[in-house]
Amino acid sequence: MRLSFLADFFIAMIDYGTVLQAALTPITLISGVGLLLVSMTNRYNHSTDRLRQLLRESDAIKPRKDNDLDHAIELIFLRVRLLRKAILLIVLSGMFSALLVLMSIFEIALGDDFMVLKSILLLIAIVMVVVSTLIFAKEVGTSMKALGLSVHH
Repeated sequence: MRLSFLADFFIAMIDYGTVLQAALTPITLISGVGLLLVSMTNRYNHSTDRLRQLLRESDAIKPRKDNDLDHAIELIFLRVRLLRKAILLIVLSGMFSALLVLMSIFEIALGDDFMVLKSILLLIAIVMVVVSTLIFAKEVGTSMKALGLSVHH
C-alpha cells in the first residue's frame, strides 16, 4: 500500500514536471509582455496628461493661433495613437501566450498532440511582440521629435 502511494506520487510529480516544462516558455513570454506593458502604459499616461495640458493652453489663448503649440499637440496625439496600438498588440500577445499555456496543459491532460496549434499560437504571440516593439520604437522617435521642437522653441 505504501509503495503504491509513492509510485502515484512520483507519477504525479513527473506529470507536473512535464506540464511545468511545457508551460515555461509561454510563461516567460508573458512576463516579458507584462514588463513591456508597464513601460508602454506609463508612457501612454504621461502623453495623455501632457496632451490635456497642451489642449488647455490652446483653449486659453483662443482665438489666437500658435503654430508651435498646434504642432506639439499633433505630435503628442500621434504618440498616444501609436502607444494605443502598441499596447493593444502587446495585450493580445499576452492573451495568445496564455492560450499557449492552456493548450500545453490540455495536451498533457488529454494525451493529444496540439503541436501545430501551439506553434501557431507561439508564432502569433511573438509576431505581435515584434510589431508592438516596432510601433513603440516609432513612438520614441516621435517623442524625440517633439522634444526637439521644445528645445528649439
